[in-house]
Formats: sequence, C-alpha cells, structure tokens
Amino acid sequence: MDYSGLLRRALEIVTRYPFLILMGVLAALSGGIGGGGSTDFNFGRNQQPEFQQPTMPDMGQFQMPEFEQMGPMVGAVAVLLPVFLCFALIIGIVLWVIGTVARGGLVAGVDAIENGGSPTLGDTWRAGWSRVRSLLGISLIPAIPGLILFAAGVGSFITAGGMGAIFGGDVGMPVGVGLLSMLGVLACIALPFALVLGLLRTFAERACMIEGLGTVDSYRRGIEVLMANLGNAVILFVIQIVIGIVIGLLLILPGIVAALCFLFWPLIWLVNGAITAYFSGVWTLAWRQWTVAPGPAVINP
Repeated sequence: MDYSGLLRRALEIVTRYPFLILMGVLAALSGGIGGGGSTDFNFGRNQQPEFQQPTMPDMGQFQMPEFEQMGPMVGAVAVLLPVFLCFALIIGIVLWVIGTVARGGLVAGVDAIENGGSPTLGDTWRAGWSRVRSLLGISLIPAIPGLILFAAGVGSFITAGGMGAIFGGDVGMPVGVGLLSMLGVLACIALPFALVLGLLRTFAERACMIEGLGTVDSYRRGIEVLMANLGNAVILFVIQIVIGIVIGLLLILPGIVAALCFLFWPLIWLVNGAITAYFSGVWTLAWRQWTVAPGPAVINP
C-alpha cells in the first residue's frame, strides 16, 4: 500500500476543495460523544467533616438567619439546575447530530471527488443528511461504554452519599472507596472497548456512505474490511497517531495564545477542521483501495 501517496492525495483534496474544512469543523462537534465523564467524586474529602460528627450538635450554635437567607438561593438552584441540564443536553444532542451528518458528508464528498465529481458544500451536507438515521446509530454504538461508565459513576456517587447520610461516615466511607475501586476496574474494561468501537466506527461510516448499508450491516461490513486489511489499517492508524502528535506539539504555543485570547478561537477551529477533514479523507481513500466501490456516493445535486 502506497501510504505516502495516500497522504499526499488526501492533502491535495482538502486544499483543492476548502469547503471540506468547514465540514471538518462541523464534524469535530461529534468527537466528544462516548468520552465518558469524570469519575473523581472525592467521597471522603467532601463528606468526611459531616461523618465525624456522630453526636447531636448544640442547637444554640446554629445561626438560623444564615439558613433563612440561604433558603431562597437553594430553592433557585434546585429549580434552575434541571433547566440548565436539560438545555445543555439539548445543545449537546444538536451538536452531535450536526457533527455526525458532517462526518458522513466528508466521506461522501471525498468518494464523489475520486469518482470524478465536483461536489459542493450543499451536496456533501445533503448526502450526510440522507443517511442520518444510520449514521446516528453508527455514532451511538461507540458511546455505549462511556455512557455505562458515566451512569455507573453517578450511581456510585448517589449510593455512597446516601449510605453516608443514613449510616454515617463509618459506613459511607468504605462504601464510597469500594464503589470507586469497582468504577476504576469498569473503566479499565470499558475504555479499550470504546477505542475499538471508535476504530470500527471509522469503517462503518464508510460502508454506510459508500455502499449504502444500514447501521448493523455497516459495522458487519466494516469488520470484514478491517480484518481483511488489518496490517495496513494498523500501520495507517499508527501513522495517524504520529502525525497527530507532531501537529499537537506544533500547536502547543498557538493553543496557549488562543486560550488567552478568544479572538483566535475561529482560527483554531479552522485548523481542527482541516485536520479532521484530512484524516477523514485518508481513511476514505484507504477504504476505496481496500474495496471495490459499487458506484458514486449518494449525493443529490
């Protein structure tokens, strides 16, 4: 397999069709799906002062006016927090859908270019949208390990907190440590699955967009192509990691500058979009070399 030629061709496509960079910016929106949340709940540090008070405190020590003043604030937080979480969830879902459609559009665009076409931004977006249900199903599967880990973390936090509130620190602390240990073991199991499923998603998306398959059939076809070209795929994956590390090192200083000045954020988004579009093109070109494409990608002019 001509890896250098593959990399050069992907770069040529991205520079010749710059709208793919914009699609890459949108596609990057779906990159966080399946990432899992933080599992550092700090059971002991947050709750130990309460658990060390087994006796009833002197009521005369309480400053009731302060609690009365905090009452409205606590009530407002209790009302606004669910609203904020629902709003954040809606925004996250919208960004996920947009990013997923853009990922499919990138595949269809590069495939159409290689078939001799000249797609536009609208063509690639419509191509991704026409397969949105299958693409969302493909994107959701790699997120399952992260969702399970997140649910387990929330459940552990609630369980440890409840046990501590009911039975005190002598029970709550050991339960919290035990649940946290189990959560760590679960993370060690879930993360490799998430990485493998993420790699399979790359192949499944191309089976979906280029061969017109559904969610399950796309994964089946992706596994088939991956196993038939496992050596080349591993080498290409390592090349992507090396290139990503080099780019990351080069972007350390610009990233720091962008963090200090929000005016540079659009530039960083464009760079990230270009990188996303480039690697998407690399894998699409590789897929075309490994398979016999049945025809042009589904792009409605």
